[in-house]
Amino acid sequence: MKIFGDFYDRAISFKPSKREQSVKTSEDWSAAVMTGSSDQVAGYDSLPIAFFIVFAVATLGVAIVLFARLANLQIVNGRQSTALAAGNRVRSQNITAPRGTIYDRNGQVVARNVANYDLTAMPSQLPSNATDRQSQYNLLAGLLRSSPAELKAKAESKGLKYSQAVVVAENVDRDTALNIDEYQAGLRGFSIEVNPIREYLDGGNLSHFLGYTGRISAEEWAQYPNYRQIDYIGKSGLEQSYEQDLKGVDGKEQTAVDASGQPIKYLAKIEPTPGNGLILSIDKNLQAKAYEALAAGVQKAGAKAGAAIAVNPQNGQVLAAVNYPGYDNNLFAKGISQADYSRLLNDPSKPLFNRTLNGSYPIGSTIKPFISSAALDEKVINASTIVDDKGKLEVQNQYNPSIVYTFKGWEASGLGPVNVVKALTWSSDIFFYVVGGGYQGFKGVGPEKLVAWYKKFGFGQKTNIDIKSESNGYVPTPATKQQKTGEPWGLGDTYNISIGQGDFLATPMQLVMATAAIANGGTLYEPRVALEVRSPSGQTVRKIEPVPVRQNVVSSQALDLIRQGMEQAVAAGTACCSIKNEVPVQVAGKTGTAETSSQGFDGKNPTTKPDAWFVAYAPAKNPQIAMVVLVENSGEGAEYSVPVTNEILKWYFSPR
Repeated sequence: MKIFGDFYDRAISFKPSKREQSVKTSEDWSAAVMTGSSDQVAGYDSLPIAFFIVFAVATLGVAIVLFARLANLQIVNGRQSTALAAGNRVRSQNITAPRGTIYDRNGQVVARNVANYDLTAMPSQLPSNATDRQSQYNLLAGLLRSSPAELKAKAESKGLKYSQAVVVAENVDRDTALNIDEYQAGLRGFSIEVNPIREYLDGGNLSHFLGYTGRISAEEWAQYPNYRQIDYIGKSGLEQSYEQDLKGVDGKEQTAVDASGQPIKYLAKIEPTPGNGLILSIDKNLQAKAYEALAAGVQKAGAKAGAAIAVNPQNGQVLAAVNYPGYDNNLFAKGISQADYSRLLNDPSKPLFNRTLNGSYPIGSTIKPFISSAALDEKVINASTIVDDKGKLEVQNQYNPSIVYTFKGWEASGLGPVNVVKALTWSSDIFFYVVGGGYQGFKGVGPEKLVAWYKKFGFGQKTNIDIKSESNGYVPTPATKQQKTGEPWGLGDTYNISIGQGDFLATPMQLVMATAAIANGGTLYEPRVALEVRSPSGQTVRKIEPVPVRQNVVSSQALDLIRQGMEQAVAAGTACCSIKNEVPVQVAGKTGTAETSSQGFDGKNPTTKPDAWFVAYAPAKNPQIAMVVLVENSGEGAEYSVPVTNEILKWYFSPR
């Protein structure tokens, strides 16, 4: 009731204001003029009426402007003005939510949070007096062993009216952060923020798939305005794909401050909500073994790089995905130095390149199971169709018979009469030239149908894995060749794509998923690296279900013959005999040796060696795992990729 009491006291002690006394005086003065006879007063001429009109209009205009401004402040922006006033009394300190932990399929941690301290400034809350600000810069520079000028430049880079936090010093060590915190009461506009960063525990062998986090960029902040400009965000890999699951909800702590900005009272605290955890389909131990085996194979070949992928063919889950060489994604999580980044960028082995998803390669003879599917289901061949492999085909130019083109097989002396099973067992190029493009009256599948079948198996299109960056590969067609080169499609082009050469390109991930479709009976899946999203308390938020893209890609009759050929390739053919002797289950597979663009089709005077490939699945009768191994620019697939696969499968099927 004190307010009403004050009003009552003022009312009973009311006295005329100075303005009212002035008005009373003027009334007395005007009455005297009217009744008196002062020559001085009576001698003034009357002011023109226009003056009063102008004066009235001007007064009214000023009144309208003042009223509009008052209305804007109190009505339109009243809430904002109140909030700004409250902001001068209440300080809010953000509490960054911990990012969700990432686990492998067996519960082993592969990515977690570690404490990280940032010194931030809120420019609008810095002292208005330049001398006071400089005193703070001097104090902080001594604690950080930095320069006051550098701190000032960062703190005031957005202007003193900027109301978002800016980072002044990042990755501050714990002892320094504690020292600064001791001076916090005297530091207006500055605060130490605990902003956790990632620690990756994969040893660098899963870096391309885990990805990394980093400070949010201006472009990302425009896309995610609910983030702060000092926040960390997923930049690549799973960290980027599952950002909204892994990112928690920040908390806040509010403190009342006095006019000088000193805290005087703790008001409230909202605890942060940690991000959800992510369970991967990856087996961390299998990943490590695959990386180790691939590294040994690459080094033995005198090569620089390679890739290896293992998936569950029954559901499309990725069990291991190796890019060799990898890189330490902890470098990026902590804010990579220019020297480290330049070193990675200029490394001739390209450790930052995700070969499994972005590398587009000719895949050589590993394409032969898929052309077999096309030829069998299009009724171009059957189990009894025989082609006599004499080591080469000679084709006359249709316009000039004196010009003869020679297409060679890998075995110069030929493999003799082969059917589809034997052609897969011994990888007969001649058989698949004839089956794909035809020869001397035998009509092959032809380019249009070949292209359609390759696309049924997922070639020439993204696999839609749950990682954002992925290449399409390339399946050439007569139309695209005409468009790109202005030249017509020829028989040689059909022969090339019949053995995985020429302009045909695929990613290792496309190849392993197509192989999985052979293994599982004809279902093509979209691969998945994540299994499940879980709450911080361990409850399932959602399962990440496998997505079948296409079912019954190939008939069971065709599959029986293709599988026989792939089983025989490991038991007695091009992939014999280390896997047969050392892996405790039956394995089916197909070797491939792909000439690179720098070699020329005949392989003469190559500047680089061929890429070595091997695809496999096991056990042959009830597949649990499908694999692809690539050793870049190494040589024969049987010599360099088969031993890598052997080491991985031997470990996978041995008691552990």
